[in-house]
Amino acid sequence: MTKLTQADVERLISDPSPESRAATMLRVSVAYGADELVESEQALAAEIIRAILPEVELSLRCRLAESLQNSTHLDRGLAIQLAKDVIDVATPILAHSPVLTDADLVEIIAAASPAHIRAVTQRATLSSAVTGAIIQYGDEPAILRIAANSNAAINADGLHRILNRFPDHNRLNETLSHRPALPLAIVERLATVVTGKILERLIQRYALPAQRVSSILHHSREHFLLTSMGGHLAEELRDFAERLEENGLLSGSLVLRALAIGQFAFLLQALSVKSGIAIGNIRKLMSDDGGNGQEQLFLKCHLPDSYRRLFVQLAQAGGNLPAHRDGKAPAGWVDQAMMILRTYLEQVDPDQNLEQVVTEVILRLDGDVEVPGSRRSA
Repeated sequence: MTKLTQADVERLISDPSPESRAATMLRVSVAYGADELVESEQALAAEIIRAILPEVELSLRCRLAESLQNSTHLDRGLAIQLAKDVIDVATPILAHSPVLTDADLVEIIAAASPAHIRAVTQRATLSSAVTGAIIQYGDEPAILRIAANSNAAINADGLHRILNRFPDHNRLNETLSHRPALPLAIVERLATVVTGKILERLIQRYALPAQRVSSILHHSREHFLLTSMGGHLAEELRDFAERLEENGLLSGSLVLRALAIGQFAFLLQALSVKSGIAIGNIRKLMSDDGGNGQEQLFLKCHLPDSYRRLFVQLAQAGGNLPAHRDGKAPAGWVDQAMMILRTYLEQVDPDQNLEQVVTEVILRLDGDVEVPGSRRSA
């Protein structure tokens, strides 16, 4: 096929024979994919393929996709149409087509089957925008594939979301630990979930101080304890807080962390147990506009004095917010808490999530490093 005109398009499309139409589509697609057509003919070829494509059988659609998978001038609309077809047709386009943009891939992933998403992971390179969509919508095999692909860019937010979705997945954690140049926040988070030689390799590779790893592990256990309480009734939370107190485990850092992450259902019970004040009055003290109620409550709980200023600030900010039984923070709380917490850090690591920022602040409050504004709390 050396020349294609609009008259040819109309004649080929109007051919009454399905077999002839299908054969025509394949002949056109071969020339199209082999870069044998000039620019004006490429548009006409795409028109022919689009018109005949819906009526041809699966095997022919598969041959079409295979012939066009590497074409740099494939019509983008046609590429998207093929990418949304059944998986056997879609795979060559999703895995190889250079004309699909990141925006196209993200849109396809959001509405695609797990198999279609896995096909996208076969691409030689993937941007962080595309891997972000895969992390959000893909299944475990898809996540493993991008984690193992050093040419798949995954930003810190994406890595956090992987760890949130699969916190106890040993194979995935090990795969992530092998990725080059991980953000330090991710390294420290991985250090709380891996063991043995994997942990040793992380510590050596990123020069993590042993004392810091030990402290992070301790605070990670407190965070896990708090996040495992979602869905429990108030009576159960009360009983749990009482048992922690009896065993000397209802620590100041646990109480401060519950407040900082917005685990208010447990926090109210913990403050009541620590202070001996009824829950109703705890609520009143927490919502005092002047800050005096929060400070008096803090003193009644006998929490470490270095926590006082931060406790009052967070309690004032969250005193009127609802306590969700599922353990989740109220809407908007994470951003509000992060703003307050980061004022206690000399250097802010943007890759750290809320759990890590809370730990960083508590470590500073427990140490000898002066915290901004701490003298004003005396």
